[in-house]
Formats: sequence, structure tokens, C-alpha cells
Amino acid sequence: MEILSDTFSSAINFYGIDWLATACGLLGVYLLGNKNKIGFALFMVASASWVTFGFLTHSIAVVIGSSIFFLMHLRGFIRWTRSADAQ
Repeated sequence: MEILSDTFSSAINFYGIDWLATACGLLGVYLLGNKNKIGFALFMVASASWVTFGFLTHSIAVVIGSSIFFLMHLRGFIRWTRSADAQ
């Protein structure tokens, strides 16, 4: 029973933010693979979640890297929207 308790505690150690980031990232990849721009929005949620995770774990590398990824995903979303509007 202790193993189950330890596993559950480990799974929610960071308030589930890491799980949210992972789920949004995976769903974002799936949607972009199907040519759906909402994938970029999910990637932005994932990146913002990773930034939060980075602050919680005191990892400046995760904060900086995920912030850059967030900006890249935002750029992709904006470019896709402009391209669709131009057509």
C-alpha cells in the first residue's frame, strides 16, 4: 500500500502541472500533425505550464527554454492565422 501512496504523491508532486504540460504537448503535436492550428494554442498552454514547473523546481533552463518555445508557438499561431486570412 505504501508503494501506491508514494506513486500517487509523486504523480501530484507539482500540482499536476507537469502532467498538464505533457498532455497539452502531446495533443498539440497530434493536432498540428492533422493541420489544425489549435495545436499551437495547446503548445502555448504546455509551454506556460513548463515555465511554472521550472519556477517550482528552480530550473532556470526550463523557464528560459519554455519561454522561448512559448514565443515560437505564438509566432506560429499568428502566422497561420494571417495566412488563412489572406486566402
